[in-house]
Amino acid sequence: MIRNSDKMLKQRLRWGDPMAHLVKNKHYEPILPDLGDNEKMKESGFVIPQDIPSHSWLKRGLDAAPNRYGIKPGRHWDGVDRSTGYEQQMFKRTNEKQATEREAYLWSVSDM
Repeated sequence: MIRNSDKMLKQRLRWGDPMAHLVKNKHYEPILPDLGDNEKMKESGFVIPQDIPSHSWLKRGLDAAPNRYGIKPGRHWDGVDRSTGYEQQMFKRTNEKQATEREAYLWSVSDM
């Protein structure tokens, strides 16, 4: 009995464990209960999906659209770019201006 509980505690995943990536387990048991199977939840009509949908960018193997904060789509952002395109245009103009200035400088000092 003690061996089984000891083994179970060793295999359990813990949030924030800095050494968890070093241990390879064959299977993980879910820590959070699946509330989607609860009868009371089904009766209420409030069922939260517990898995990632098939149309998600994670399952399709795509990269998330880049943004200035580096936020990946998830519960805080759905991954849709709703900008007017102003920032992309501004960064493009800034980069072009810097490239032109650099090229002009290199051209001016090339025969020194």
